[in-house]
Amino acid sequence: MVTARTKPDIRLITRMVPRDGNLVQGQSELAISPDLASAAAAEIAASRNHYSPAEGTVILREAVAKKIAVFNGLVVDPDARPNELLITHGGTGALVAICHTYLKDASVLVFEPYYPYHTKIVEEFGGTTVTFPLSGATLSLDVEGLRAKCSEFVRRENFPLRAIVVCTPVNPTGKVFTRQELESIAEICKEFDLLCISDEVYEHYVIGAEPHISIASLPGMWERTLTVNSFSKSWNISGWRLGYVYGHSSLIGPLFNAVNIFYVCSPTPLQNALGQVLMQNEYYYEELRARFRNKRERAVSQLERVGFSVYDSGSAFYLWTNIPAGFGDAMDLNDRLIKEAGVAGVPGSAFSDLELWDNCMRLCIAREDDVLDSALGKIVGFFGGK
Repeated sequence: MVTARTKPDIRLITRMVPRDGNLVQGQSELAISPDLASAAAAEIAASRNHYSPAEGTVILREAVAKKIAVFNGLVVDPDARPNELLITHGGTGALVAICHTYLKDASVLVFEPYYPYHTKIVEEFGGTTVTFPLSGATLSLDVEGLRAKCSEFVRRENFPLRAIVVCTPVNPTGKVFTRQELESIAEICKEFDLLCISDEVYEHYVIGAEPHISIASLPGMWERTLTVNSFSKSWNISGWRLGYVYGHSSLIGPLFNAVNIFYVCSPTPLQNALGQVLMQNEYYYEELRARFRNKRERAVSQLERVGFSVYDSGSAFYLWTNIPAGFGDAMDLNDRLIKEAGVAGVPGSAFSDLELWDNCMRLCIAREDDVLDSALGKIVGFFGGK
């Protein structure tokens, strides 16, 4: 269960450092695609700024369905009724709709370290969370331990287990779940009749040997998986609030009411603009991965010079690190970095109810090169003076 343990406030930490020292908040601060910016300006100038269907504009739904077919190996009908695909207010809007529709008076299992909103949204809508820690330096999955945990919680009278959240690559660690791990989770979902909520926001940042696999593509999982995704990270448009959720119509159709009532519609001109360019450049995501591979290599090199140990996650949006020895826990170190060097990340305790990761820190490297280099230089300078 989530405890009352005091946790770092990510947004507060963000406001405590200058832009060139901000490796804190998990958003991409890279420049928007010029083609996307031009398309948005044209849509707004043409006065296409009014309500659109709650399920999303036709052009964006069709583009997203094509993207899912190409990159996730799944066929989604963008015009299906009940819906198989909904455009949402970011990935968060999709999670809100899922929790409101399916998870009241139920519990959800999240793997620890976890993304805080995966717990906060569940609790806001009358559910609760069960944490299951990943194991060891490789953050591997203890399958039998997971099975035992699910067996225990699925049978309880109050807040019975209803779903497992699978975030891959993981926020905060960047871990890419292996096919074997995903197959094991899938079997457990089927064994205990659980929903799977698959958060795949960071799918296009996978750079290691393990490929990204959508759990909905595994046998028997299409009918029980709600896949959540967002354009905030991969298209550098977190303020646009555009995401989506897809799956079997029996699961996605019931989400429509929540999406409609809570949000009415996602921003119409921005949807249309993204729909025009989403699948325009077949090399877009390949170029994105190459750019972030370079950022990761440079950042790891700098951090390891001063004693950080960086987890080999297989992805490149976040770095999950063990802090150098001799500096207390990560909260203490982060406070010193803020005060003495004007730079910060996020202490590992923000993502955990346990003390296992108190000496860890998450650093977001989704920054323009000059900002990233400045922040890394501040960290190196801080340790160089010790």
